[in-house]
Amino acid sequence: MRAFILDNPEIIVEALEILAEREARAETQARLAAYPELFADAARLGEGDVAAPRRIVEFFDYKCVPCKTIHPALVEFVAAHPEVRLEMRQLPILTPGSERAARFALASREIYGDETYRAVHDRLWDVRGPLNTAGFQRIAGTLDLDFAKIAPVMESEAVTSRITYNRDVAIALGVLGTPAFVTPDSVVFGSTDIEALSEVWLSR
Repeated sequence: MRAFILDNPEIIVEALEILAEREARAETQARLAAYPELFADAARLGEGDVAAPRRIVEFFDYKCVPCKTIHPALVEFVAAHPEVRLEMRQLPILTPGSERAARFALASREIYGDETYRAVHDRLWDVRGPLNTAGFQRIAGTLDLDFAKIAPVMESEAVTSRITYNRDVAIALGVLGTPAFVTPDSVVFGSTDIEALSEVWLSR
């Protein structure tokens, strides 16, 4: 064995790489163990069959250009892999407007339900300017929603706790930016390389 290793020292490097990958995966799994509901919560917003057996959680921000850039490729990926559900979660970290928009979307869901949440999300996703009250009022008007009912719920405990929970998970997993993609044994953030991401997701 010693002679073989001396003749093929590259296997040591390969073994160390495999060990490091296993240790990183085990560490990720240990951190995620504190948040078992992350992959078990009822579907709220995302792409793919809500009953799909494999779930990828994406943390996004409405001001995140890379999030919007990669989204069409994610839709295609999910369409090509019906066993996968992409669940999108609010992680407003880029600007104060990001949090206001997240609160508006989540408050809309609290009052009107998931279908309206998706409609509000789609319009916020397309906003290129500031994310402010005037804009939210316009979106509410186009969807025939009562912004006067939505506004107080934006500061409710239910909305605040959801945003806080998402931030807590992100901090625990070492997420430093969006988009961030989390599976039961992997965490990747800041990447828009769908081929590289697909390789990670489908290798498990």
